[in-house]
Amino acid sequence: MSIVKKLCFFIALENKSKSVSSFYQIYTNAMRHFLLVFTILISCNFSNAQKLKVSENNRYLVTETGEPFFYMADTAWELFHRCDRKESNMYLEKRAEQGFNVIQAVALAEIDGLNTPNLYGETPLVNNNPETPNPAYFEHVDYIIKKADSLGMYIALLPTWGDKLDKRGWGVGPEVFGQKNARAFGNWIGQRYKDCDNIIWVIGGDRNPQENTNQVEVWNQMAEGIAESVGGYDETLMSYHPQPKEAGGSSTWFHNQKWLDFNMHQTGHCANQGTYKHIENDYNLSPVKPTLDGEPLYEDHPNCFNAKELGHSVPEDIRRIMYWNVFAGAFGQTYGCHDVWQMYKLDKEGINSLYVHGPWLWICPWQIR
Repeated sequence: MSIVKKLCFFIALENKSKSVSSFYQIYTNAMRHFLLVFTILISCNFSNAQKLKVSENNRYLVTETGEPFFYMADTAWELFHRCDRKESNMYLEKRAEQGFNVIQAVALAEIDGLNTPNLYGETPLVNNNPETPNPAYFEHVDYIIKKADSLGMYIALLPTWGDKLDKRGWGVGPEVFGQKNARAFGNWIGQRYKDCDNIIWVIGGDRNPQENTNQVEVWNQMAEGIAESVGGYDETLMSYHPQPKEAGGSSTWFHNQKWLDFNMHQTGHCANQGTYKHIENDYNLSPVKPTLDGEPLYEDHPNCFNAKELGHSVPEDIRRIMYWNVFAGAFGQTYGCHDVWQMYKLDKEGINSLYVHGPWLWICPWQIR
């Protein structure tokens, strides 16, 4: 694993004032190591995942044995909600084979996740009450988490999508969370998964807390509830998933919270936006915490939500963002495919998919992608 360590040292650059020529040398050297590491990851036979924690220099993650961990995530927000066990197995095994080691997924899912049942006919809350979760729904979540663990993969688990607190123009909600029941739900889900070493907790869900509301405190209460049930801050690894915004993401509201172990950005769904600036912003904050782009431009996504005029993203757009972020100091990178995150099938209404490309709809079933 010495190559992985070397990569992590490259991406955890301590001196941010280097000349263009010296940065180019770092870039080319890091590129060689990155490609070597990615080849190793693809060829590995994974075993059960080790618990993760923040490194001693607070720049990246390490395993229980101290080995640097490069966060290479795929986005599967609707995995628990729209896939059965056979499909989940297929998806996880394929992503493990491809070298991904983290899957980002949501318990109370984005696409009408409270009222549209999963493929086993279950919804997550009894009477849409966060204080009465439905254990039958979470049995499927249990299965997927355990399956990921058997493949040596981690689940970046969002307890809920943000529309369950604030619909604010999109999402169907309903809005069900307040401070008291957010804490209770955090306690419950933390207790359920406290013994799962392959959980990375992600609060939020595509929402920036609004001014003159109690939303910051609601999210704090959910995080504190999880930490309390799991056994304290040292036993959890936790972040927050925001919307796109200038400069900081999660750090804007939560950087000094004890529960927040690393910062996360969403850099949006337009190409060539200089995502590295967001990473650099949080890299330079004090106290030092690792930082990551948790939602960059998805592959096959309508550029800036305007496919008719701007087309769709292509692999070169995605790779450019990944290199920018990692070389700016991120401790890993998230990938997303527009068809896959929503687990699109022909019997579903696609999200942001109205543009027809020639005789074909651009969006296609996730299994084909």
